[in-house]
Amino acid sequence: MKPTPPSEASTLEISDTLPESKVEEARRLRKRGDDAFRRSDAVQAEQAYERAADLDPSNVRSLHNLGVLYYNRGEYARAHETFTKAVDREPGVAEMHFKVGLAATLAGDRRAARGALEKATEIAPDHLDAHFHLALHHAHGAAPASKDRQRAIDALEHILSRADEGTACEEIDRVCFLLGSFLDDFPNRRRHAIDIYRRGLEADPFFAPGHNNLGVLLMQAGQTIPALGEFKIAIQLQPDYNLPYRNLATLLFDQMTPSEMEQEYATINEEFGVKASSVLARLSLELIELGRGQVYERLYTHGHRIKNLMGLAGNRLRRAIKQLDPSDAEAFDRILGEQESVYDQWVTYLRSMKAESVNATLVDLVDLTQQTIDASGRDNVEFNWEAHVPRVKADAGMISEALTNLLVNALAATRETKPVRVQVGYDTAGTTVYIEIEDSGEGIPDDIQPRIFDPGFSTRERGNGYGLSICRRIVSAHRGTIRFRTREGQGTVFRIDLPIDFEVQSEKEELRLQRSSSETSGSPVADEFIT
Repeated sequence: MKPTPPSEASTLEISDTLPESKVEEARRLRKRGDDAFRRSDAVQAEQAYERAADLDPSNVRSLHNLGVLYYNRGEYARAHETFTKAVDREPGVAEMHFKVGLAATLAGDRRAARGALEKATEIAPDHLDAHFHLALHHAHGAAPASKDRQRAIDALEHILSRADEGTACEEIDRVCFLLGSFLDDFPNRRRHAIDIYRRGLEADPFFAPGHNNLGVLLMQAGQTIPALGEFKIAIQLQPDYNLPYRNLATLLFDQMTPSEMEQEYATINEEFGVKASSVLARLSLELIELGRGQVYERLYTHGHRIKNLMGLAGNRLRRAIKQLDPSDAEAFDRILGEQESVYDQWVTYLRSMKAESVNATLVDLVDLTQQTIDASGRDNVEFNWEAHVPRVKADAGMISEALTNLLVNALAATRETKPVRVQVGYDTAGTTVYIEIEDSGEGIPDDIQPRIFDPGFSTRERGNGYGLSICRRIVSAHRGTIRFRTREGQGTVFRIDLPIDFEVQSEKEELRLQRSSSETSGSPVADEFIT
């Protein structure tokens, strides 16, 4: 069971305006607590607030400020309990209900959180922060067509309408980006989603995921040139963000002739200056992957027919064996066994080339990785993860299969006395969640590195050679990337990066949306990878 990591939630401020105690000593202690709080002396502040509350249990300001202290210290259950006591004594203050909602959310009591946030919006319809967090609760785990998702959309639309009427909304950009990410699930709302993304980008023109998502919508609407521009802006703003490369490559691959593509390469070379070579290299890799996928689809179509013929031949051979004398059947049984083995290998080979169909839900990759490690039954696996890794939209079964394949390979390459290291983290620069699996083996020889993802290629005597190929297809189906880094005698690191949709970013436990930033994630196991 994983321990609760330290919180990244934003801090709250103590109040100078809530009702004060009529007991002089309680007021004096509350003031002492405030002074200690401002000096960052949490111990003295806690003692003073608790004594003030004991002297006068109706002392709302002391209770509130004590709740703030607990909240900022990451003790969300205690903060929830303390804020609730304050609300019981002063039920008409919307901000108090809002803070109960924040603390309850981080304490894991989503029902209490939703109730408190609903009460805050009931008391103060213009409490836009409460509407925003209520939208997050409605959207949490909700399917796109569900009533809860529509409630989330309605809450965000309400915020925009109040802002249009003059209510202050300092962070209109994140409201727009979240609303746009909900609307873009519906083809009949595409036009509205485009308008919402554009409004968000007017407020924050430096948010790369917003430009990328707008580009996808424009591409779906047949507006190729505007879409092209949005993808390139996203790349300019966040060069490590993978999705705009994938989407730009798809646009070039599907919409442009070879001569038009050549012209676009020349344009990118001019527009990106010193960054052009890196951008064109990544774009070319995405185009190669798209081309490989198209070839594999054709091979799969023809290979499927061969598989059916092999199955038919096997059935006829079984019927023929039943009609033979037992003395003659033994040799044919061996032939049948070989035929079935070849058939099974062919089915696996075809699967390694087939585009995967993803049944996506919101997946906690930390939990999923822990389950995969536990299932291995090995005690030489070291697992580390960053705090508050966002969930991803993924097919849990498929990702589990990919992780199992990588972990099995790593364990096979590592002596039981040496560790296999696994890490899960959040790459803010690339807007992805990454999983890294590092073995302590001998590394991959230079001459076979280009072939390790090829279907059927294996260096192990008992390996079938399809594990890494299937991993690559699974990751590609999730719009992600799989890379590796290896050094002779020092082992190999495989890294999977899976993209985070904006609506999932907003569901991080601290309920804060990612803003424009050049910050990167914590130190990963490996910093340089071979694609």
